[in-house]
Amino acid sequence: MISPTGLRERVDDDIDPPSVLVISDRYVGSAVVTTLGRGTDVCLVTDHDGVAGQTPDDARVVVGDGRERAVLRDAGAQTTDIALISMQTDHGAFLVTQLLRTQFDVETVVVVLNDPQHRPAFESVGSEVVCGSQVLAAELERTVETAFKTLETAK
Repeated sequence: MISPTGLRERVDDDIDPPSVLVISDRYVGSAVVTTLGRGTDVCLVTDHDGVAGQTPDDARVVVGDGRERAVLRDAGAQTTDIALISMQTDHGAFLVTQLLRTQFDVETVVVVLNDPQHRPAFESVGSEVVCGSQVLAAELERTVETAFKTLETAK
């Protein structure tokens, strides 16, 4: 995950705080907004009421379909430094990526992929890719290793 410090390093020194646009129809979107909320100008775009409801009360949320240009404009896509996209379908994420690139000139777009086979398509349009299944597998491995160590210590 990109930390607020890492975000600051990615944008011009004269911009403070960095602006992050999170487009997500998944709960990971509200989790990212919660994590980045302090010290970052962050906005969540979601069409999922449950996701919108999981954000802190002081978080900026635009409820609407992130695949629509008007919704992205209302969320401030034209001035965002970094966009993070996590959607239920890679197809939807690709549409959002294309809109952000062609209509709003967003330079840094990070996408959480569902299917690692789609990585080349996203990389071909200059997106940074995080493969959700690989991140989940690594976290599960760490959890299992910790559980085994706890069991060994208890013996």
